[in-house]
Amino acid sequence: MPGSLQSLHSDPALSPTLPGRYYHDPKVLEAETEAIFHRTWQLIGHQSQIKNPGDYITAEILGQKLFALRGDDGEIRAFYNVCQHRAHGLLSGESGNTRNTIVCPYHAWTYRLDGSLRTARGSEMMPAFQPQDYGLTPVRLEEGLGFLFVCFDETAPGLEATLGGALADIKETLRWIEEVEVLTDVAAGNLSAGELAANWKVLAENCLECYHCTPAHPAFVDLVSIESYSCATAPHWMKSAGDLRRSENKAYPVEADAAVQQGLFWHLFPNSQIGAMPGERVVSGFNFLPVTAERTAMRYFLLAVPGDAPTAERVAYVNEVLWPEDEALCESVHQGLKSKGYRQGRFIMHPERPGISENGVHHFQLLYAKAMGLDLLPA
Repeated sequence: MPGSLQSLHSDPALSPTLPGRYYHDPKVLEAETEAIFHRTWQLIGHQSQIKNPGDYITAEILGQKLFALRGDDGEIRAFYNVCQHRAHGLLSGESGNTRNTIVCPYHAWTYRLDGSLRTARGSEMMPAFQPQDYGLTPVRLEEGLGFLFVCFDETAPGLEATLGGALADIKETLRWIEEVEVLTDVAAGNLSAGELAANWKVLAENCLECYHCTPAHPAFVDLVSIESYSCATAPHWMKSAGDLRRSENKAYPVEADAAVQQGLFWHLFPNSQIGAMPGERVVSGFNFLPVTAERTAMRYFLLAVPGDAPTAERVAYVNEVLWPEDEALCESVHQGLKSKGYRQGRFIMHPERPGISENGVHHFQLLYAKAMGLDLLPA
């Protein structure tokens, strides 16, 4: 009937967007948790953050806390961050070093770095107690180009099967990518703190088109040519790219012979992104983690080839101009999606101007709809 909600269409020029309720209904997030976040590969960090035995990083994905650490044998493993005795958390903070063992702060059950139980105080008086039955529960972890990914679903296809194409394209495009290490200098910029008052999909979709760039990011479009900007799609990932417009621009200066001459952003479905801006051999890794249906935390880290670092002007532009512009956009969009005056939108597809086309957002929504079991019209 007139005004009724429509299903997504496989052709972006014919397709409406997702209805607004998918961005603020708590029940939708409950469904996403199992259908998407607990079945997909989630970026949690980089191997350079855990160089030494006992080094660890922590993460939380929709209520599931975990950590990854390097063992005595040099292998990186991931485990649920919970003691097998009475379920107390084990490791705290975003990162650290736990020396030779993992000790529960509640009752001091102690685990080796491979997750096996070393000691449980008092259990020596219990003849039926078998330490091998109480090791930490592992989380599936795989590494790609030094980036660390976890997946809670033991039956899901592996990292190579889902995101291998993206990782190969990143390696081909950024030939120095396997040399990078995480920057620990706070001055390099860190967007991990704080939350946005917006649904995670609003943030993801904002990064998948540059139709908004001309009106919303004037300095960015002086840095990166929108005429050259486009978004390529693949079964589990997307790539947005645009050429450097000019070295002297309103964003930050770029050396004429700089290693990176493009803005490059790989979106790894559902919520992770690896990107490089024009300039030094610096790459970012970040993901959008739902806190509630209406709040999103951003986990963000910068990496660089040793000896390289982003200039102060570049850091200031990203942290003080570009990101605040996107924050304001996303929070406004989220509020609009809750309006009774909004139902569904339409994707813009311009056959001669890919820089303003929204095929990347459309592809994201198709992947989302498939994961969630939503209806699609045939091609």
